[in-house]
Amino acid sequence: MKRKVYSVLCLSALIGITAPATAQVDSQLSIHGYLTQGYGIANGGTFLGVSESGTGDYRNAAMQFRYALTDKGNVTLQFSHRRLGQSPVVTDEADVKLDWAFVGHRFGDVDVRIGRTPIPAGIYNEVRDVGVVLPLYRAPFNFYLEGAFTSETVDGVVASYDVVPAAGWGLEFSGFAGGWGMINRMTIDSSYAGLAVRVEQGLGGQFWLTTPIDGLRAGVGASRQEIDQGDFAGTWKEWHASVDGTFHWFTARAEYRVFDLPILDYAAYYGYLGLHATERLTFHGQADFADLEYAPLPSVDFNDAYTAGASYAFQPNLVLKGEAHFTKGYWADAPVIDFTSDRPASVNYVVISLSTAF
Repeated sequence: MKRKVYSVLCLSALIGITAPATAQVDSQLSIHGYLTQGYGIANGGTFLGVSESGTGDYRNAAMQFRYALTDKGNVTLQFSHRRLGQSPVVTDEADVKLDWAFVGHRFGDVDVRIGRTPIPAGIYNEVRDVGVVLPLYRAPFNFYLEGAFTSETVDGVVASYDVVPAAGWGLEFSGFAGGWGMINRMTIDSSYAGLAVRVEQGLGGQFWLTTPIDGLRAGVGASRQEIDQGDFAGTWKEWHASVDGTFHWFTARAEYRVFDLPILDYAAYYGYLGLHATERLTFHGQADFADLEYAPLPSVDFNDAYTAGASYAFQPNLVLKGEAHFTKGYWADAPVIDFTSDRPASVNYVVISLSTAF
Protein backbone atom coordinates (compact mmCIF):
# COMPACT_ATOMS: atom_id res chain seq x y z
CA MET A 1 0.00 0.00 0.00
CA LYS A 2 2.84 2.40 0.85
CA ARG A 3 4.42 1.72 -2.55
CA LYS A 4 1.15 2.60 -4.31
CA VAL A 5 0.77 5.83 -2.37
CA TYR A 6 4.39 6.70 -3.11
CA SER A 7 3.87 6.11 -6.85
CA VAL A 8 0.91 8.45 -7.14
CA LEU A 9 2.65 11.07 -4.99
CA CYS A 10 5.62 10.94 -7.36
CA LEU A 11 3.37 11.42 -10.39
CA SER A 12 1.54 14.26 -8.65
CA ALA A 13 4.82 15.91 -7.76
CA LEU A 14 6.02 15.61 -11.33
CA ILE A 15 2.85 17.32 -12.55
CA GLY A 16 3.36 20.18 -10.12
CA ILE A 17 7.10 20.52 -10.73
CA THR A 18 7.16 20.28 -14.52
CA ALA A 19 4.13 22.45 -15.34
CA PRO A 20 5.84 25.83 -14.88
CA ALA A 21 9.16 24.59 -16.26
CA THR A 22 7.98 22.95 -19.46
CA ALA A 23 8.90 25.84 -21.72
CA GLN A 24 12.40 26.04 -20.18
CA VAL A 25 13.35 22.43 -20.88
CA ASP A 26 13.70 22.56 -24.65
CA SER A 27 11.74 24.27 -27.40
CA GLN A 28 11.33 20.83 -29.02
CA LEU A 29 10.18 19.08 -25.85
CA SER A 30 6.67 19.40 -24.42
CA ILE A 31 5.46 17.79 -21.20
CA HIS A 32 1.83 17.18 -20.28
CA GLY A 33 0.14 15.37 -17.44
CA TYR A 34 -3.15 14.66 -15.74
CA LEU A 35 -4.37 13.30 -12.43
CA THR A 36 -7.85 12.26 -11.29
CA GLN A 37 -8.34 11.23 -7.68
CA GLY A 38 -11.66 9.74 -6.66
CA TYR A 39 -13.50 8.35 -3.67
CA GLY A 40 -16.30 5.82 -4.07
CA ILE A 41 -18.73 3.97 -1.83
CA ALA A 42 -21.33 1.38 -2.81
CA ASN A 43 -24.53 -0.20 -1.56
CA GLY A 44 -25.50 -3.81 -2.33
CA GLY A 45 -22.08 -5.13 -3.31
CA THR A 46 -18.92 -4.06 -5.15
CA PHE A 47 -18.88 -2.53 -8.62
CA LEU A 48 -15.69 -1.66 -10.55
CA GLY A 49 -13.72 -1.87 -7.32
CA VAL A 50 -16.05 0.44 -5.35
CA SER A 51 -17.11 -1.43 -2.22
CA GLU A 52 -19.59 -0.97 0.61
CA SER A 53 -16.73 0.00 2.93
CA GLY A 54 -15.68 2.76 0.53
CA THR A 55 -12.34 3.32 -1.20
CA GLY A 56 -10.05 6.22 -1.93
CA ASP A 57 -7.73 3.94 -3.91
CA TYR A 58 -9.34 5.16 -7.11
CA ARG A 59 -7.32 7.24 -9.55
CA ASN A 60 -5.85 7.79 -13.01
CA ALA A 61 -2.61 9.67 -13.59
CA ALA A 62 -0.15 10.07 -16.46
CA MET A 63 2.90 12.02 -17.59
CA GLN A 64 3.46 12.52 -21.32
CA PHE A 65 6.72 13.58 -22.97
CA ARG A 66 6.69 14.61 -26.64
CA TYR A 67 9.84 15.52 -28.55
CA ALA A 68 9.60 17.16 -31.97
CA LEU A 69 12.11 15.56 -34.34
CA THR A 70 11.02 17.80 -37.22
CA ASP A 71 8.08 20.08 -37.90
CA LYS A 72 6.17 16.96 -39.06
CA GLY A 73 7.58 14.21 -36.85
CA ASN A 74 7.76 13.49 -33.12
CA VAL A 75 8.45 10.88 -30.47
CA THR A 76 5.89 10.43 -27.67
CA LEU A 77 6.24 8.60 -24.35
CA GLN A 78 3.52 8.41 -21.73
CA PHE A 79 3.76 6.78 -18.30
CA SER A 80 0.54 6.05 -16.43
CA HIS A 81 -0.78 4.93 -13.05
CA ARG A 82 -4.25 3.48 -12.45
CA ARG A 83 -6.11 2.17 -9.43
CA LEU A 84 -9.57 0.61 -9.38
CA GLY A 85 -10.10 0.06 -5.69
CA GLN A 86 -10.77 -3.62 -5.00
CA SER A 87 -11.28 -4.65 -8.63
CA PRO A 88 -9.64 -8.06 -9.31
CA VAL A 89 -8.51 -7.10 -12.82
CA VAL A 90 -5.82 -4.69 -11.55
CA THR A 91 -4.41 -6.95 -8.83
CA ASP A 92 -1.14 -7.57 -10.70
CA GLU A 93 -1.01 -4.29 -12.62
CA ALA A 94 2.22 -2.31 -12.22
CA ASP A 95 1.99 0.89 -10.19
CA VAL A 96 3.59 2.84 -13.05
CA LYS A 97 3.60 1.47 -16.59
CA LEU A 98 4.62 2.58 -20.05
CA ASP A 99 1.29 3.56 -21.58
CA TRP A 100 2.26 5.11 -24.93
CA ALA A 101 5.54 4.88 -26.88
CA PHE A 102 5.42 5.79 -30.54
CA VAL A 103 7.06 7.68 -33.38
CA GLY A 104 4.70 9.85 -35.41
CA HIS A 105 5.10 11.57 -38.76
CA ARG A 106 2.74 13.48 -41.02
CA PHE A 107 2.90 12.90 -44.77
CA GLY A 108 0.65 15.55 -46.28
CA ASP A 109 -2.90 14.64 -45.21
CA VAL A 110 -1.79 11.30 -43.71
CA ASP A 111 -0.62 10.96 -40.11
CA VAL A 112 1.25 7.74 -39.21
CA ARG A 113 2.16 6.47 -35.75
CA ILE A 114 4.34 3.40 -35.13
CA GLY A 115 4.77 1.83 -31.70
CA ARG A 116 2.38 1.63 -28.76
CA THR A 117 -0.29 4.11 -29.72
CA PRO A 118 -3.97 4.79 -28.86
CA ILE A 119 -6.57 2.80 -30.79
CA PRO A 120 -9.10 4.94 -32.69
CA ALA A 121 -12.43 3.54 -31.47
CA GLY A 122 -15.49 5.58 -30.62
CA ILE A 123 -15.66 8.98 -28.98
CA TYR A 124 -13.64 8.34 -25.82
CA ASN A 125 -11.07 5.56 -26.28
CA GLU A 126 -8.13 7.87 -27.00
CA VAL A 127 -8.95 10.06 -23.96
CA ARG A 128 -10.57 7.48 -21.70
CA ASP A 129 -8.44 8.38 -18.65
CA VAL A 130 -8.27 12.18 -19.03
CA GLY A 131 -10.63 13.37 -16.30
CA VAL A 132 -10.87 17.02 -17.38
CA VAL A 133 -12.14 15.86 -20.79
CA LEU A 134 -14.56 13.13 -19.69
CA PRO A 135 -18.00 14.32 -18.49
CA LEU A 136 -18.07 11.59 -15.79
CA TYR A 137 -15.30 9.75 -13.95
CA ARG A 138 -15.02 7.18 -16.75
CA ALA A 139 -16.28 6.59 -20.26
CA PRO A 140 -19.57 4.61 -20.44
CA PHE A 141 -18.62 1.24 -18.96
CA ASN A 142 -20.73 -1.18 -21.00
CA PHE A 143 -19.43 0.29 -24.26
CA TYR A 144 -15.76 0.94 -23.40
CA LEU A 145 -15.30 -1.50 -20.49
CA GLU A 146 -12.58 -0.96 -17.89
CA GLY A 147 -9.66 -3.11 -16.90
CA ALA A 148 -10.93 -6.23 -18.71
CA PHE A 149 -11.83 -7.23 -22.28
CA THR A 150 -10.43 -3.96 -23.66
CA SER A 151 -7.29 -1.99 -24.48
CA GLU A 152 -6.56 1.67 -24.96
CA THR A 153 -3.51 1.02 -27.17
CA VAL A 154 -2.17 -1.19 -29.96
CA ASP A 155 1.43 -2.31 -30.45
CA GLY A 156 1.69 -1.69 -34.15
CA VAL A 157 0.73 1.08 -36.53
CA VAL A 158 -2.09 3.64 -36.69
CA ALA A 159 -2.69 5.79 -39.76
CA SER A 160 -5.17 8.66 -40.15
CA TYR A 161 -6.23 10.46 -43.31
CA ASP A 162 -8.07 13.78 -43.40
CA VAL A 163 -10.22 14.56 -46.40
CA VAL A 164 -10.28 18.27 -47.20
CA PRO A 165 -13.71 19.61 -46.12
CA ALA A 166 -16.10 20.58 -48.89
CA ALA A 167 -19.17 22.78 -48.38
CA GLY A 168 -18.90 22.40 -44.59
CA TRP A 169 -18.45 18.62 -44.63
CA GLY A 170 -15.32 16.76 -43.53
CA LEU A 171 -14.22 13.13 -43.43
CA GLU A 172 -11.47 11.48 -41.41
CA PHE A 173 -10.41 7.84 -41.64
CA SER A 174 -8.21 6.07 -39.07
CA GLY A 175 -6.95 2.51 -39.37
CA PHE A 176 -4.81 0.34 -37.10
CA ALA A 177 -2.98 -3.00 -37.19
CA GLY A 178 -1.04 -4.90 -34.53
CA GLY A 179 -1.54 -6.63 -31.18
CA TRP A 180 -1.92 -5.87 -27.49
CA GLY A 181 -2.20 -7.43 -24.07
CA MET A 182 -5.43 -7.38 -22.08
CA ILE A 183 -7.20 -9.04 -19.18
CA ASN A 184 -10.13 -11.43 -19.56
CA ARG A 185 -12.21 -11.55 -16.40
CA MET A 186 -12.82 -15.16 -15.36
CA THR A 187 -15.04 -16.78 -12.70
CA ILE A 188 -13.03 -19.09 -10.41
CA ASP A 189 -14.54 -20.68 -7.27
CA SER A 190 -17.43 -18.22 -7.12
CA SER A 191 -15.14 -15.17 -7.43
CA TYR A 192 -13.66 -13.14 -10.25
CA ALA A 193 -10.03 -13.25 -11.33
CA GLY A 194 -8.09 -11.77 -14.21
CA LEU A 195 -6.49 -13.86 -16.96
CA ALA A 196 -3.80 -12.11 -19.01
CA VAL A 197 -4.19 -12.85 -22.73
CA ARG A 198 -2.53 -11.64 -25.90
CA VAL A 199 -4.41 -10.21 -28.86
CA GLU A 200 -2.78 -10.84 -32.23
CA GLN A 201 -3.66 -9.89 -35.81
CA GLY A 202 -5.68 -6.93 -34.59
CA LEU A 203 -7.03 -4.95 -37.53
CA GLY A 204 -9.60 -2.18 -37.61
CA GLY A 205 -10.67 1.24 -38.78
CA GLN A 206 -13.04 4.10 -38.13
CA PHE A 207 -14.64 6.93 -40.14
CA TRP A 208 -15.71 10.27 -38.67
CA LEU A 209 -18.02 12.50 -40.70
CA THR A 210 -18.11 16.16 -39.68
CA THR A 211 -21.35 17.92 -40.66
CA PRO A 212 -22.01 21.56 -41.60
CA ILE A 213 -23.77 21.90 -38.21
CA ASP A 214 -21.10 23.23 -35.88
CA GLY A 215 -20.33 20.64 -33.18
CA LEU A 216 -22.14 17.70 -34.79
CA ARG A 217 -20.37 14.62 -36.15
CA ALA A 218 -21.06 10.92 -36.72
CA GLY A 219 -18.78 7.91 -36.89
CA VAL A 220 -18.68 4.21 -37.71
CA GLY A 221 -15.93 1.62 -37.24
CA ALA A 222 -15.10 -2.08 -37.12
CA SER A 223 -12.29 -4.38 -36.01
CA ARG A 224 -11.13 -8.00 -36.01
CA GLN A 225 -8.68 -9.74 -33.66
CA GLU A 226 -7.40 -13.14 -32.50
CA ILE A 227 -7.30 -14.12 -28.79
CA ASP A 228 -4.63 -16.67 -27.88
CA GLN A 229 -6.09 -18.44 -24.82
CA GLY A 230 -8.90 -18.74 -22.28
CA ASP A 231 -12.63 -19.39 -22.63
CA PHE A 232 -12.88 -16.62 -25.23
CA ALA A 233 -9.98 -17.78 -27.41
CA GLY A 234 -10.51 -17.44 -31.15
CA THR A 235 -11.59 -14.72 -33.56
CA TRP A 236 -13.36 -11.62 -32.23
CA LYS A 237 -15.27 -9.33 -34.56
CA GLU A 238 -16.57 -5.89 -33.56
CA TRP A 239 -18.35 -2.90 -35.06
CA HIS A 240 -19.61 0.36 -33.60
CA ALA A 241 -21.45 3.55 -34.51
CA SER A 242 -21.33 6.97 -32.82
CA VAL A 243 -23.16 10.30 -32.83
CA ASP A 244 -21.55 13.25 -31.06
CA GLY A 245 -23.15 16.68 -30.68
CA THR A 246 -21.50 19.42 -28.61
CA PHE A 247 -23.31 22.76 -28.51
CA HIS A 248 -23.42 25.89 -26.36
CA TRP A 249 -26.16 24.83 -23.91
CA PHE A 250 -25.93 21.05 -24.08
CA THR A 251 -23.95 18.01 -25.22
CA ALA A 252 -25.69 14.88 -26.53
CA ARG A 253 -23.93 11.63 -27.39
CA ALA A 254 -24.95 8.08 -28.25
CA GLU A 255 -23.01 4.98 -29.32
CA TYR A 256 -23.79 1.38 -30.21
CA ARG A 257 -21.32 -1.52 -30.26
CA VAL A 258 -21.47 -5.26 -31.04
CA PHE A 259 -18.86 -7.92 -30.24
CA ASP A 260 -19.13 -11.26 -32.08
CA LEU A 261 -17.13 -13.73 -29.96
CA PRO A 262 -16.59 -17.48 -30.51
CA ILE A 263 -19.09 -18.48 -27.80
CA LEU A 264 -21.36 -15.43 -27.43
CA ASP A 265 -22.47 -12.08 -28.81
CA TYR A 266 -22.29 -8.90 -26.73
CA ALA A 267 -24.06 -5.62 -27.57
CA ALA A 268 -23.62 -2.33 -25.69
CA TYR A 269 -25.28 1.04 -26.21
CA TYR A 270 -25.72 4.27 -24.27
CA GLY A 271 -27.14 7.75 -24.43
CA TYR A 272 -25.65 10.75 -22.67
CA LEU A 273 -27.01 14.28 -22.12
CA GLY A 274 -25.10 17.11 -20.48
CA LEU A 275 -26.80 20.42 -19.69
CA HIS A 276 -24.44 23.37 -19.40
CA ALA A 277 -26.16 25.48 -16.73
CA THR A 278 -23.26 27.95 -16.71
CA GLU A 279 -19.78 28.05 -18.20
CA ARG A 280 -18.54 26.18 -15.13
CA LEU A 281 -21.49 24.02 -14.00
CA THR A 282 -22.80 21.04 -15.99
CA PHE A 283 -25.48 18.49 -15.07
CA HIS A 284 -25.06 14.97 -16.45
CA GLY A 285 -27.46 12.13 -17.22
CA GLN A 286 -26.59 8.80 -18.81
CA ALA A 287 -28.29 5.47 -19.56
CA ASP A 288 -25.89 2.63 -20.42
CA PHE A 289 -27.01 -0.91 -21.41
CA ALA A 290 -25.52 -4.27 -22.38
CA ASP A 291 -27.20 -7.38 -23.82
CA LEU A 292 -25.75 -10.88 -24.14
CA GLU A 293 -26.64 -13.76 -26.46
CA TYR A 294 -25.27 -17.13 -25.42
CA ALA A 295 -26.77 -20.17 -27.13
CA PRO A 296 -28.92 -21.99 -26.26
CA LEU A 297 -30.11 -19.36 -23.77
CA PRO A 298 -32.35 -16.50 -24.82
CA SER A 299 -30.97 -12.97 -24.94
CA VAL A 300 -29.81 -11.81 -21.49
CA ASP A 301 -30.34 -8.26 -20.22
CA PHE A 302 -26.72 -8.29 -19.05
CA ASN A 303 -26.34 -4.88 -17.43
CA ASP A 304 -28.43 -1.73 -17.04
CA ALA A 305 -26.75 1.36 -15.60
CA TYR A 306 -28.22 4.80 -14.98
CA THR A 307 -26.08 7.75 -13.90
CA ALA A 308 -26.89 11.24 -12.63
CA GLY A 309 -24.22 13.74 -11.71
CA ALA A 310 -22.80 17.23 -11.85
CA SER A 311 -19.39 18.77 -12.50
CA TYR A 312 -17.93 22.15 -11.68
CA ALA A 313 -14.90 23.53 -13.51
CA PHE A 314 -12.98 25.90 -11.26
CA GLN A 315 -10.74 26.28 -14.30
CA PRO A 316 -10.65 24.35 -17.58
CA ASN A 317 -7.90 22.19 -16.07
CA LEU A 318 -9.42 21.74 -12.58
CA VAL A 319 -12.79 19.94 -12.41
CA LEU A 320 -14.76 18.58 -9.45
CA LYS A 321 -17.34 15.84 -10.15
CA GLY A 322 -20.01 14.04 -8.17
CA GLU A 323 -22.05 11.20 -9.61
CA ALA A 324 -24.48 8.48 -8.54
CA HIS A 325 -24.71 5.17 -10.42
CA PHE A 326 -27.59 2.70 -10.30
CA THR A 327 -26.79 -0.73 -11.79
CA LYS A 328 -28.60 -4.02 -12.26
CA GLY A 329 -26.99 -6.97 -14.00
CA TYR A 330 -23.99 -9.28 -14.00
CA TRP A 331 -20.95 -6.96 -14.19
CA ALA A 332 -20.69 -6.47 -10.41
CA ASP A 333 -17.45 -7.64 -8.76
CA ALA A 334 -19.61 -8.87 -5.88
CA PRO A 335 -21.95 -10.59 -5.43
CA VAL A 336 -20.79 -12.95 -8.18
CA ILE A 337 -23.86 -14.22 -10.05
CA ASP A 338 -23.76 -16.40 -13.16
CA PHE A 339 -25.55 -14.74 -16.07
CA THR A 340 -27.59 -17.92 -16.59
CA SER A 341 -29.33 -17.00 -13.33
CA ASP A 342 -32.48 -14.89 -13.28
CA ARG A 343 -31.23 -13.04 -10.16
CA PRO A 344 -29.09 -10.11 -11.38
CA ALA A 345 -27.19 -8.08 -8.81
CA SER A 346 -28.31 -4.54 -7.97
CA VAL A 347 -25.36 -2.41 -6.87
CA ASN A 348 -25.58 1.36 -6.48
CA TYR A 349 -22.50 3.49 -5.90
CA VAL A 350 -21.34 7.09 -5.64
CA VAL A 351 -18.04 8.54 -6.92
CA ILE A 352 -16.64 11.97 -6.05
CA SER A 353 -13.51 13.01 -7.94
CA LEU A 354 -11.18 15.91 -8.63
CA SER A 355 -9.34 16.12 -11.97
CA THR A 356 -6.45 18.32 -13.02
CA ALA A 357 -4.21 18.53 -16.08
CA PHE A 358 -1.66 20.71 -17.77
